[in-house]
Amino acid sequence: MSKNRVGLFLIGIVLFHVSVQAQWVQKDIVRELAITQHLLGNQADSFLYPSKQLVNKKKVKIELLPIGMTHLYHSSLPTGYNLSSAIAAKGYQLQVSGGFKASIGDKLKIQLNPEWVEAKNQDFEQMAQILGDQTWADYYRFANNVDLPVKMGEGPYSRAFLGQSYIKYQWNKNWEAGISSENLWWGPGWKNALIMSYNAPGFLHATVNTKKPVETKWGTISFQWIGGKLKESGILPLRINSVYNGNFVYQPKIQEDRILTAIHFNWTPKWTPNLSLGYSGAAYFYANDWGTKASLGAVYARYRMPEELAELYMEFGALKDFRRAYVAGFRKLFPTTNNAHIQFAAELTQMQAQTAELIRDPNSWYTNDKVRHGYTHLGRTIGAGIGPGSNSQNIEISWVKNNNKIGLQFERLRHNSDFYYYTFARIGDFRRHWVDLSSSAFASWQFKNIWLNARLQWMRTFNYQWLIIETNPSTPGNYFDPGNDYRNISASLSAILRL
Repeated sequence: MSKNRVGLFLIGIVLFHVSVQAQWVQKDIVRELAITQHLLGNQADSFLYPSKQLVNKKKVKIELLPIGMTHLYHSSLPTGYNLSSAIAAKGYQLQVSGGFKASIGDKLKIQLNPEWVEAKNQDFEQMAQILGDQTWADYYRFANNVDLPVKMGEGPYSRAFLGQSYIKYQWNKNWEAGISSENLWWGPGWKNALIMSYNAPGFLHATVNTKKPVETKWGTISFQWIGGKLKESGILPLRINSVYNGNFVYQPKIQEDRILTAIHFNWTPKWTPNLSLGYSGAAYFYANDWGTKASLGAVYARYRMPEELAELYMEFGALKDFRRAYVAGFRKLFPTTNNAHIQFAAELTQMQAQTAELIRDPNSWYTNDKVRHGYTHLGRTIGAGIGPGSNSQNIEISWVKNNNKIGLQFERLRHNSDFYYYTFARIGDFRRHWVDLSSSAFASWQFKNIWLNARLQWMRTFNYQWLIIETNPSTPGNYFDPGNDYRNISASLSAILRL
């Protein structure tokens, strides 16, 4: 790393935000804050909105956006999701953003808020070469139908993105249209969303959407349609020259962008103002093959209990062949002294096919055997960050006051059980579930014009990449053989500076 970059890194440590599993990229911080404030009946704090005006004329206003910088570190393995433009990478990583927002008249809005990411992207253990040829053939039954590289290329990673930028025209008080590269989150989930989340970088898309909920005689509605392009990672999987039963297990994907069209709808009935019902759906296809499409969709419900400062929610999605997924959660605030609250939140996410133990079918959420890059952009799922076939359970306990928050989070993540059952259950080996158990301590605090966020996480990984260390190869199947286990420390420091 050059002297200039070392200097920038040190300045960032002094000035900016801390978060551990790197799930607190800047927009996700605002989203979590907004969820809590909405539960309290308040609007999200305006800390991240433009504050310094460069031009303030009758028809033209130009304002500076806050400067954001996030430093991430993973000691042994790349972990984390909902990273937006940042990546899951071993070692140090830096994400920087900033820009301006302009208004021309009352209708035209322009925001330029690019992001830049640089990661050491150090080497780490990937899929074990000692696994048999049939296991690798099974692995490719998944890898051939989705673009999810384990490692984002070789050597250091450096890339610039448009980030949270857009040009929008608001033709009345409720509706707007434009071009955007913003990240979108559809659904009530806290850690995961089935159709649209912050897991991948924002992609360029056209949008038509409500600016704010529209009042109707049946209640309020919100709507968004987008159409955009999804790009491949350009990274080849491992062992592409492997052969099983006389055939190459790797099947090259066509090098072509995918077209995505998606809608999101939310309705709050006037008869039950605390209940929200919604639908999110997406279809994607190769630009030169409009006739072959893949699609997925999900419905959701959120029920708020204002007097109890609590809410329940669930998102449910279904595909053909009994492929179902859901996100379900609960959140409650308990008042304490000095207008502070204790927040308890829990969320369950299941992406594993419910029939995976019985049906030996490798198709999973976000994979597709026709549109074989799957539901991904630049090598990451656009929906739930835990990925195809995975399940997670999350719990948070925190103290919250205004923009300040201190707490603990606990997560259990089981990786791609669809692959596990397809590959290992048929041979009677039930020891190999790849499971991460993690505990995080975090703090988020506002100091005048700087908002600091910090997190430190300890994670224990069991049977990494579904691997068992056979102590006696002549007698395989010993239940007490040790797993391929890791201990991983993650930390991140970031700050958002309002000029």
